[in-house]
Amino acid sequence: MEGIKIKIGIVEDEMIIAETIALTLEKLGYAVVGKVGTYADALEMVKVHQPDLVLLDINLGSKKDGIDLATEIKDRFAIPIIFLTANADANTVNRAKDIHPIAYIVKPFSSTDLFSAIEIGWTNYNKSVYAVKAKQKHVVLKVGSFYEKIMLDDISYMKNDHVYIDIFMTDGNMLIVRATNQEMLRLLPADQFFKVNRSCIVNINQIKKIDTKSLFIADQEISISKEVREELLNRM
Repeated sequence: MEGIKIKIGIVEDEMIIAETIALTLEKLGYAVVGKVGTYADALEMVKVHQPDLVLLDINLGSKKDGIDLATEIKDRFAIPIIFLTANADANTVNRAKDIHPIAYIVKPFSSTDLFSAIEIGWTNYNKSVYAVKAKQKHVVLKVGSFYEKIMLDDISYMKNDHVYIDIFMTDGNMLIVRATNQEMLRLLPADQFFKVNRSCIVNINQIKKIDTKSLFIADQEISISKEVREELLNRM
């Protein structure tokens, strides 16, 4: 596969199986960002490495199973799930369906099964997300102790400051929210907001001009690479 690799986290309590899955994924061209076997380690892995999707075994050998974990991952991180299981009974399938996974793979499975599930599931997931975001006019964010409705067109750009994001508004105000760049990008429509360097996400509609190494929003100059410049020119 060409371009940016899909980052995948693996949650499987049998480490030999987890390692086999990881090797298969890497041969298929994916990036494995973590292999863990417990509920707590899975949450930490997702928080730290922020995978694009998670392959999750339903049976984790603990009181809380993979379906409970999937619920928390989706609620906290909005990351899509592919379930792995050796148990395909009706009760398990019905519980798993409530999570709306992008795929469901029954063990044992082949590399072709894995590849097909990821590619089809990932494509369909992104189509559905794009369709929702295409109609999106605002985002709700927690600012301080309150949740605020922020109109997308009122955002100029945002800058990452460790575990916080500084959001610079068109009226000159600045809002501070606790989030990462990746968490923000998951909430924002990709046709309007673009990460231009390690710390900055810009509202493409607010860009006034671009030169060889920078873009300008209002009186702010933001550095960009040659590749980012070409992408922005195509979008504008």
